[in-house]
Amino acid sequence: MIAAKNTAAGGRHRSCRPASFRTWFRRVTGRAFVVPAEATRILPAVGDLIDHPDVRVMQLRALGDVEVSLDPEFVPRECEWCLGSRRITTVRVHGAPDPHDPHRPLLMAEACHPCALRPYGPIRQALVERIDFTRPVQLEVCP
Repeated sequence: MIAAKNTAAGGRHRSCRPASFRTWFRRVTGRAFVVPAEATRILPAVGDLIDHPDVRVMQLRALGDVEVSLDPEFVPRECEWCLGSRRITTVRVHGAPDPHDPHRPLLMAEACHPCALRPYGPIRQALVERIDFTRPVQLEVCP
């Protein structure tokens, strides 16, 4: 049985110390680890893969008083409602607030699906701020 070598200070020997992936890669290959360029693109976060458009439309219609349509020219970007999560926008919300509202009302916003469904997300904000309660809030979904 091989035991880890103890140093005079009572700790483990240097070769037994856990190392990072970059350190291990440099030691094994003799060169620095470089992240491939395609890995730095905007990609959905792990576990946040995009559902089928029909599923997303059904979930948005369940909120009530919204009109959902598919926009084939919708270009996804990084979500500004949850910065740092690397989620991409899939919903565009068109608000119809009072034009004299001094509190920066929502005119148009793009958000990822989880942010759009939040209680304080753009859809709820557009529903609260609208001036004409007889017309539904317009939503566009990327295909």
